[in-house]
Parts: sequence; structure tokens; C-alpha cells
Amino acid sequence: NKDEKLNQFLSELSIEFIFSEFNEERVNAGGADLSHHLRLDPSLSTLKKYFPDAKYTVYSDFDLKIKGVNLKKVEKPVLQDKKTLKRHFYHLADYYKFKGMLESEADISISIDSDMFVLNENVYSLIYLTEKFGFCVPNSSAQSMNFEVETSLDTSPVTDESKGFGTTCNITPIKQKKKSQSGKMFYEKCCEIMEKEPSRASIVMWKAAWESGVYPYFLPKEFCVCRGSEGLGNEVILHVGHPTVAEFYNVKI
Repeated sequence: NKDEKLNQFLSELSIEFIFSEFNEERVNAGGADLSHHLRLDPSLSTLKKYFPDAKYTVYSDFDLKIKGVNLKKVEKPVLQDKKTLKRHFYHLADYYKFKGMLESEADISISIDSDMFVLNENVYSLIYLTEKFGFCVPNSSAQSMNFEVETSLDTSPVTDESKGFGTTCNITPIKQKKKSQSGKMFYEKCCEIMEKEPSRASIVMWKAAWESGVYPYFLPKEFCVCRGSEGLGNEVILHVGHPTVAEFYNVKI
């Protein structure tokens, strides 16, 4: 049960969780078969357990109607001149994760993938951390941008003076405090770069940080437990789109 201080803190904030689902056929990059699930689960159902009063919004290019979720149908998505790219729908989804937070009227907005599983009440720390630091992204199992470019799908070269030695991050969950001007600058730059040179979100986010000079607070891996991090301890959110994660924690999807 939430204690009195936490209840007071949450009651004074408006919170919005944002999903971004493009392409009516559900495809999971992590390898899990989630086609039979409600489109936003297990993220939606496990989030609602801890945030029953939050606003839930989905950006989509089709009529994705789910009870309790506000649909923002995108009739004319960006990147139409680049739709022949193999990972076009991933580019769209990531773009509207950034855009959704910029358009949110909530005090705290959080963009999250639909294949996440919230484990426990430590998820409330996300709100405190975002309120304190303004905008946050999760840590990644990759080390540097060089490692990311060499080992990941859908990358583009990092040609700035860092020579690829910047830190890479994950895309889910990402957060913004409405009052954070640095966060606004960062996510606006993410949108701009994704439109100009679409690629893996971690690459886009590094380039946005380099060009804007602002850098998000990095959340520990416990908030996005991916393959290779199973069993790390103090887990809060599991990325169960990775089958090895779902299997390790006995999450049935």
C-alpha cells in the first residue's frame, strides 16, 4: 500500500502514459509473440495496477480502440518519404514517443513500449526521479555508441567529435517533466533528427544530446531489464518482449 506521503505526492501531479503503435500487425523486435494479447499489454494492465488514475494515450495510424485509453489517430504520419526503409514502423513509433511527451499537458509524461511488465511498487520512484531531474531515459546493456553501432540493427554512423564514445541508452520507458525546458529541447531535437535521418532510437537520442548539449538523467537497468540482465536484483520493470526475460521471471505472455 502506498504510504501517506506518496499518496500526497501523486495526488498533486497529473501523470500520462503514452504508447505509440504503428502498423496494424503487431511485430515485436525482441522476438516474443504478442499477437494474441491486447495490443498494449502487458504494459497497460500492469501499469494500471499502480497508476489507476493516470491518463493513458496511444498514438496510432489505425483505429486502436481500447477501453480507458485515449486514441490519437495519426492520419498523416511523418516520414512518408522514407517509408521504404525496412524499419519504417519502428521509426514512426519512436518519433511519436518523443512527440507524445512534447504534446502532453500532464505534469509528468512517460512513453513506454507495450511489451513491459511492472513488477512492484518501486515503479513510483520513476515519478520522483522525473520530478527531480526533469527528463530521464533507461540505461542500456550496450556500453558506448561504438558498441551500439557495431552490434545493433538499424544504426547510422556517429560522426561527431566524441568518436562514438558517448553512452548509449534504451527507449523504454522515457520520461519528461512538463516544466523541464531541457527535456523539451532534447525531445524536440530527437524529433528533428528522426525526421531528417531515421535510425535506431538510441542513435537518434545520442545525436540529439550532442547537438543540443543537454543530457537526460540515466535510470539504472532495473527499470528496463532486457536480455542479458536477468537476475540482476531489485528489478522493477521487465522487458518481457525478450523471451529469455519472460522465461527467467516466469511471466506468461
